[in-house]
Amino acid sequence: MGDHDEGMRIRIEVLGSEHVDHVHMTGAIETHDAIVWGPPGPDRAERMRRGEPLLRKSITSELGNISPVIMMPGSYTEQELADVAENIAGMLVNNASFNCNAAKLLVLPRHQAAALCARLERLFTDYPPRPAYYPGAVARFRELVAHPGDGRVWSAPAGEGQLPWTLLRGLSTESAAESFQLEPFCPLLSVVEIDEADPEAFLAQATTFLNEKVWGTLNAMLFVPRSAEGDPMLQAAVDRALDQLRYGTVAVNYWPAIGYGTGTPPWGGHPSSTLQDAQSGIGFVHNSLMLEQVQKVVLRGPLRSFPKQFYYPSHRHTDAVARDLFAFESTGSLLPFVRLGAYGARG
Repeated sequence: MGDHDEGMRIRIEVLGSEHVDHVHMTGAIETHDAIVWGPPGPDRAERMRRGEPLLRKSITSELGNISPVIMMPGSYTEQELADVAENIAGMLVNNASFNCNAAKLLVLPRHQAAALCARLERLFTDYPPRPAYYPGAVARFRELVAHPGDGRVWSAPAGEGQLPWTLLRGLSTESAAESFQLEPFCPLLSVVEIDEADPEAFLAQATTFLNEKVWGTLNAMLFVPRSAEGDPMLQAAVDRALDQLRYGTVAVNYWPAIGYGTGTPPWGGHPSSTLQDAQSGIGFVHNSLMLEQVQKVVLRGPLRSFPKQFYYPSHRHTDAVARDLFAFESTGSLLPFVRLGAYGARG
């Protein structure tokens, strides 16, 4: 038995102690399944088939996600397209993309994909790459770019010890890209194009694709242009997508991580997950209002907002915003909160 297997065996024995009533974990689906069902192999497969977990305690979890971002077809102004691109870029570059809620998959209308990707390529070319500090990130990146399905790889410049901001372009909902099933915990963003200009039909196809072919149930995002606001048919199509998407958090025009960061809404995978197929996890964390029987959290906001979102790459005072957020949360003083408004206005 290797060191890793021995360490896992010891951890499972500790969790099985009479002093442990319940287990909560965050991490990868592989760790969850090793704890619940034991190491990979025929014994685990048989336990899963019989529904007899090795861990005889209740467990909740927050795991990974191939976080999708849907761009609804429509009439976007140039400034709205700029905001969409910055929003996506900010979700990818934050923490060098080592976040479970980082954007990992774009679902775009084909007739608008080239213009948006061109904006993203300019942003990623201008934005400095980060060190690939997370264990296993380099190997995961190389594996995914080596098996792009029918896509093509575009990467920004990067130096020694860094991973480049990367787009895997030209995919469709029928592609066999490994990045649909293996979480890219690295700065890689797959781009799926749907050849449909009608918003209602597009959203229906995108929802089916994400629910049936993409791994993960933690969070998803939907961009809706201002031109669609007030149109009853388009709003009904958006509401239908929000209702049908099997994700624990679905956000309109905002990075779903805002729901995580506030700490009040529940945060976790969609409740359809099971022990045998945990996807992004079972149960919710945060939930300071202690809501019960939660199905999902929906965040809504306008596509363009003031002040500028703090995670946009072009924000000029990100460090100051982070420090004042910490000061406000840790002290409760209103002064850092007031400064936040000033930094936001000058972002």
